[in-house]
Amino acid sequence: MTGKNGDMDTRALLALLFTVVVWGLGPVFIRSLSVDLGPADHLAIRYALVSIVYLAALASIGGWRIEWRDWPRLLVISLIGMVGYNLGSAFGFERVSAGIGSLIIGTQPLLIAFLGTIIGREKLTAASIVGLSVAFSGTALLVWNDLNLASDSAGFLIGCAMLFLSGAAWAVYVVASKPLIQKYGAFSITAMSISIASAVMLILMARPSTIATVEAMSLRNWLDMAYIVIPSTLISAITWNYGASRLPAAASGAFIYLVPIIGVFSGAAMLNETITTGMLTGGGLILLGVAIAQFGPRMRSKRLQQVAD
Repeated sequence: MTGKNGDMDTRALLALLFTVVVWGLGPVFIRSLSVDLGPADHLAIRYALVSIVYLAALASIGGWRIEWRDWPRLLVISLIGMVGYNLGSAFGFERVSAGIGSLIIGTQPLLIAFLGTIIGREKLTAASIVGLSVAFSGTALLVWNDLNLASDSAGFLIGCAMLFLSGAAWAVYVVASKPLIQKYGAFSITAMSISIASAVMLILMARPSTIATVEAMSLRNWLDMAYIVIPSTLISAITWNYGASRLPAAASGAFIYLVPIIGVFSGAAMLNETITTGMLTGGGLILLGVAIAQFGPRMRSKRLQQVAD
């Protein structure tokens, strides 16, 4: 959707800019909570709060309005997608810096495209193959260069693997949830999947000691938790859907490139993390690979159209 003179919707642009800034800062707060509280208690407390909001929202819209035949897909996106993503990110960021983790998670668009190809919905183009190769070589370079700087190399590798798998889990959520969102709406599916995931994470993560963790939380911990629960989980989903629905896909997709960049520099500014040469080189290759995969086919189509004209 554009303005009166063909310009892009300013409010949509601002909504997407707000969203990517929130998402870019997110790894800083996730890492802080996972290190201070432990990833298990972090997730238990976080999703106890989130579930209250979404259960109330579901009650206000009339409850769980979903056909029985759609329950298997809902359980897949909830248990594999939502639970997998959050477990991987919380436990991964306990072991890996916010900057490096942001860059690894930056491969998500490629994982989404790759999964779409596997299930047969999309064609694997030459640009996608090149983009995948470039981005994953950047990921390998990123991990290899920073492995030598890690005090616990085994923990670092495990954390990197967890973050990569969290991105893969989110790819499952994005691809598998699309038919449900088209049928029931984004808010209903988000609320139902998060409610199911919250119940599972509370069962898996909550312990008697979690109450003691809550009582011992500092003001900084509560502010970090408020950020993750309110803008990062509740508000950003709304602002992203608002902006993305009013702008061309290429324009909204371009905003995603800001997320890992913000993550790297916010980790340095807020957590005193070091920006290494490996991070810059590997991160650059990751972003280049995503750009090739996303914009390569569009650029080729434009060139062919120009030749035809």
